[in-house]
Amino acid sequence: MSDWFAPRSNIIFIWLGLTILSALGLCVPRSTLSAEELASEDTVSVGIVADNKPYSFFEGRTTSGFSPDILKEIEANSGIKFEYRAGNWPELYEAFLDGRLDVIDAISYREDQTDRILFTEPYHIRQTFLMQDGTHPIGDVESLADLKDLTVGVVEDVYYRDLLVENGIDVRTYDSIPSLVRALAFQWVDVIMGPRLSLKYQANIAGLYFLSIAGPAPLGPKAQEDLRIGVRKDNPELFRRIQLGLKAIPESRKMELLQRWREFGGTSINETLNFKLTDEERLFISRLGPVRVGLMPDYAPFSFKAGGKLQGLSVDVLNRLADLTGLQVIPVSGAWSELVPMLRDGTIDVLGNMSLTEERQTFARFTEPYYLIPNVVFTRDGGLEYNGLESLSGYTVGISSDIYYETEVVQALGDSAKVFDSQEAMFQSLEHDRVDVVLAALPNGNFWIQELRIPGVRIAGELVFEDHPGEDLRFGVRASLAPLAEILDQALAAISPTEMRTIEDRWLGASAAEESLGPAKLSLSPDEQAWLDERDRNVSYCIDNDWMPLEGLDSSGEHEGLSAETFRLFSERGNIQFQLVKTDSWPESLEAVRERRCDMLALAMKTPERAQYLNFTTPYLQVPNIILGRIEAPFIENVGDLRNKRVGVVKDYAFSELLKYRYPGMQLVEVENETKGMKLLQDNELAGYVTTLATASYHMQELGLADLKVIGRIPADWSLSVASRSDEPVLHDIMQKLVDSLTPEERSGLESYWRNIKIEQSVDYRLVWQLVGIAIIGAALLFYWNRKLNRLNRQLASANDALARLSVTDDLTQLGNRSYFDREFRKSFQWCQRNRDGFAVAMVDADLFKSINDTFGHDAGDHCLKTLAEMMKRHFRRETDRLSRFGGEEFVIFTTYQDRREIIERLDRFRNAIADSPTVFSGQEIHLTVSIGLATGIPEPSDSPAAFLRLADQALYCAKENGRNRLEVRAIKQ
Repeated sequence: MSDWFAPRSNIIFIWLGLTILSALGLCVPRSTLSAEELASEDTVSVGIVADNKPYSFFEGRTTSGFSPDILKEIEANSGIKFEYRAGNWPELYEAFLDGRLDVIDAISYREDQTDRILFTEPYHIRQTFLMQDGTHPIGDVESLADLKDLTVGVVEDVYYRDLLVENGIDVRTYDSIPSLVRALAFQWVDVIMGPRLSLKYQANIAGLYFLSIAGPAPLGPKAQEDLRIGVRKDNPELFRRIQLGLKAIPESRKMELLQRWREFGGTSINETLNFKLTDEERLFISRLGPVRVGLMPDYAPFSFKAGGKLQGLSVDVLNRLADLTGLQVIPVSGAWSELVPMLRDGTIDVLGNMSLTEERQTFARFTEPYYLIPNVVFTRDGGLEYNGLESLSGYTVGISSDIYYETEVVQALGDSAKVFDSQEAMFQSLEHDRVDVVLAALPNGNFWIQELRIPGVRIAGELVFEDHPGEDLRFGVRASLAPLAEILDQALAAISPTEMRTIEDRWLGASAAEESLGPAKLSLSPDEQAWLDERDRNVSYCIDNDWMPLEGLDSSGEHEGLSAETFRLFSERGNIQFQLVKTDSWPESLEAVRERRCDMLALAMKTPERAQYLNFTTPYLQVPNIILGRIEAPFIENVGDLRNKRVGVVKDYAFSELLKYRYPGMQLVEVENETKGMKLLQDNELAGYVTTLATASYHMQELGLADLKVIGRIPADWSLSVASRSDEPVLHDIMQKLVDSLTPEERSGLESYWRNIKIEQSVDYRLVWQLVGIAIIGAALLFYWNRKLNRLNRQLASANDALARLSVTDDLTQLGNRSYFDREFRKSFQWCQRNRDGFAVAMVDADLFKSINDTFGHDAGDHCLKTLAEMMKRHFRRETDRLSRFGGEEFVIFTTYQDRREIIERLDRFRNAIADSPTVFSGQEIHLTVSIGLATGIPEPSDSPAAFLRLADQALYCAKENGRNRLEVRAIKQ
């Protein structure tokens, strides 16, 4: 019996022990919570840090982050309903101790607080690290003694702050991790200390990629921070339920949630970001055709030109959107002050790097931001601390033209604010002390400071405006293409966090600023090597025979031109023999590659039709696209001016396809080659001819076409790539690697190849002797012809003078035309700039002119414009006065002045004269008034003519808005 009792008694004791443990709440199974407890849904207030990404933060009213994810798991396991209260740590901790909060999240265990606080087990252990500015590394830190000569930033009331102070370290405290990271970026501290994940996350989303982890913090055991949930000791039942709810979360689930925030920015690991256009959206894209996207060439690292190639973060994002949507993109580079009006008038369809403002929403539709960057105050003044715009009083401040905060800064600072069209010019002014302060986005400013090597620049503070936490980079789409903005927005959302981080790392990481000193090493995969070896490393290609200096055949039938030089580099770098397959024309070359008689095109532009049978590398050359006309043809403002006119382009050129999409009203005439197209233009059989600036320059010199000129610019460049047959994807990968291997120096060399092309001519001595013989005979007839020749020369001179006048004269009003304006406006501006004279620009617009045309007819409208022009000539007759018809019913007057009041009075007299002198047409009296916008100032070296014109245009807009028939005056800020 005793033998039986012993084991049975052990079982009884074990059972009793488990029962006691369960009663004490020390067992972990989820079943320890009753069904009533799980269903009770008690509401408990919990304090979480509001801006502690990725651990906890708010998006609108939604709580997000790793810690809220843990709390939601506890809610599901415990029947508790958490009500989130947000704030910074000091506020939350005080509210928790005072009883205004039931629970506090992310608290670390402290022995001295156990008499007041119950701490759950840790749900996360995080390591404390040091973060440094990669451009000012702090060196190795192995102990607290190594930090004594540095200023160290920490979050206020962090548990290890007292330890740092006790060791004699200069400590500065900040209310949050974002503030801490910004303090390091702005060089207010030398190093910061905090959780690695939080520091990296905040630096990345703020675009502060030059900040890097320097190593673990030398805090010994305190380097590890335990995240727990705290409950006041007077509420043990609440603590029991939270503790049980936390213990019921499997460790694998905690790791999954942590990984989600560490690697994927909160996106579920299992979530697949599928993007698919609807049938309606696909139809819209197909009907839209190629889209012209404006990008600045000097906005590094977001969009900039290097080695003739437009590149940067925004360019990569745009290319990814094109991949997702199938959109055909034509990049258009230009200054910001040029691109915004182009978007407004529809010359371009999309504008990158555009911030949302209320005014811009009148003509554009915006995507969500693809990047958000802080704007800061750069200065060389060691005593300036920025505390709002009023703290910049007495300083000369540089800002970019048309930046979203331009109006606010100009209103606050008045004449102290100077607007620049170029970021490079703005930072050069800071370098040469022409401005005291520059307001700019942090990455852009850092780029130009390093590029120009400006010494002694510091950040005086962050530029923050209401409703604008930073510069929000978006794509702006012209209003008439609103569905495109929605499509791009969907595609942006489909770019995975990993993809976006890869793009950001490429352009904003520490390596982005390091340029390759030599050609990139070509590393071909085994599959690529095998593909080449199977073909004895021979690859065939075709070219355009008549496209010099870009490519062509020399007298011996050998490939010459820019693409020949490029393929020579490729051949050396890849140990590949490129074999030219000769054709008679460009259409034949296209047919040859389509039929797989050659493998590639050396230089081609991507189009929707070609993309069906060719793969394209990224462009390795961009060439401006222009329109040629006869010497007497007027300059055109946009391609739409050639509507219903015959315009030539080489058959099967890329822009033939693109022009058909964009300008269906244009009568496109496809010609066999460049030479024939220019001859047709010369013979007046074409109104214009579309070509590249490179080939136009070459052919006009070679053929001696002095009677042709450039009459316009198509707002899209030729983006030229290597195009390989689509059924050989390995070949595309090889050529892409070769294109990527081109260094900036090599790309610049290729661009200069066509810019500096010279036409070499040989001397034909037989022709020389023939000319000598003719000259001898001619000498005998010289006397007879002399008088006749003089008369012909006088007639020719008169004709040339008339032709010159016609080329710069508006037919209707006999004022200067747009060509005259383009020639004289800059000259007049530069004269004032050199001589420190006042420069005045007045934009004059006939009020309600459409109603005159509608009521009295277009002939009456023309009569009114001629009357207006005559009145303008009578009031502005001085030697320095320049008058031009800008377009339609809009005119520009520009002149110099000594007395600003005098020019204002002259314009007012002119305006009153128009209003007081009705014109009569066909017996009907027509009353006409004008609105005038005037910009005045003494041009500084950093100013531009475009800035004066833009200010006059803004003043004209105000005159219209304020009732018309008035003069509004604006002064350029000096």
